[in-house]
Amino acid sequence: MKIVSSSSSALDVSVGSVEWGESTKGILRESEQVQLIENLKYIFSQERLDAERHRLGLLNPKYISIDDLLPPDTKMVRESLAYVQDLYKPTLMRHCWRTYYFGSMIALHDGIEFDRELGFASAMLHDLGLTPTADPRPCDCCFAVNGGVHARDFLLGQGFARAHADTVAHAIAVHLNYHVPAEEHGAEAFLVTRGAICDVFGTGVSRMSQQSVKDVLAKYSRDELYSVFSATAFEHLVGTRFEVSFKAVTSGLVETVPHALDLPPFV
Repeated sequence: MKIVSSSSSALDVSVGSVEWGESTKGILRESEQVQLIENLKYIFSQERLDAERHRLGLLNPKYISIDDLLPPDTKMVRESLAYVQDLYKPTLMRHCWRTYYFGSMIALHDGIEFDRELGFASAMLHDLGLTPTADPRPCDCCFAVNGGVHARDFLLGQGFARAHADTVAHAIAVHLNYHVPAEEHGAEAFLVTRGAICDVFGTGVSRMSQQSVKDVLAKYSRDELYSVFSATAFEHLVGTRFEVSFKAVTSGLVETVPHALDLPPFV
């Protein structure tokens, strides 16, 4: 099974999982670092192709109202939201909301069905590893793996089913693989991955209607988004996915999508 483009060999499917992270601290082997960079290149090449298809009128995503994507009023949704309200700074909270909405819209465009409750919990909890109280810190362990463990333990502590807690934990831990097919990792992992990287890099924006994107940004602006990540960029453990990808992008090794990064709100 592949978790990257067919142009190169794939990362082992276990890379990015909670179990992998707990045994390695999230440190990639050299070959895995190379493959992670290939994953990044793939998602950017996919967006360039989508943008060209959109320009030619071959890709016309339907408008989706954010009201139609509101998470259900369930115990898991309420408790996940309440938990992070005291942990996240406003900028990080808005990023998690955008992750949910963007990921949901891209999933719907791609015909991927997902559990809205689990998708919301995964998106809202996915940056627990970046909070001031995170333990271990990003300098000691991959923050996505730590965030997955933290989310799993929180949900189990609230009495939720182990299977649901594991689904959320995996979605969070694996999202820094960047290319995460739903058929291999689950729809919720796809949602979190696509939503988060769309917000940070703009990849996937062509699969959402411009008005849908504007609606999300009107409610949850991207102001100061990059300050959240750049402030701790050099504190991440060497060899972890964030550290490797941050260097690859900032060094120019990976060519990003200019229209998405340079023209906020990228529409």
